[in-house]
Amino acid sequence: MPDASNLIVRRARMEDVEPIVVLWREMLDYHTPLDPRFEVSPAASIVMGQWIESALENERSAVFVAETAPGALDGYCHATIQEYPAIVPRVLCGYVSELAVHRRRSGIGSRLLDTAHAWFREKGITYAEVNVSVKNQVSRSFWRKHGYTEFIERLRRDL
Repeated sequence: MPDASNLIVRRARMEDVEPIVVLWREMLDYHTPLDPRFEVSPAASIVMGQWIESALENERSAVFVAETAPGALDGYCHATIQEYPAIVPRVLCGYVSELAVHRRRSGIGSRLLDTAHAWFREKGITYAEVNVSVKNQVSRSFWRKHGYTEFIERLRRDL
């Protein structure tokens, strides 16, 4: 288990893209047995790498990584700013697209999320949202521990 006292959280760089994709695949490998609808295409890793690369260059996105040794990523968090139509009073919303760590319950996810929240606040964002699999009780507990509550239920039907 990484030593959290040595943990460094920083903005991701291009050389972090491949290890981020590895972490993302680990997250998907965890989710797929919980719900097979998390299946991904054969090109998923390539597409994910391209998406992270574009996020690194987008002013409305931030990708943070956690490492206890240089170049050895222990986790990452992808945060974005979404814009809703002007029918709501606060049109800009923070959205945590992904948060993945090698080892759960080590404090790494909390540090990454705290960093994303700070970035949102710097950008004037007053609230954040996240999608969580209803079958992933560990993740649901994590998000609730950090103050997230139910807002919208998203349903799916195969046709």
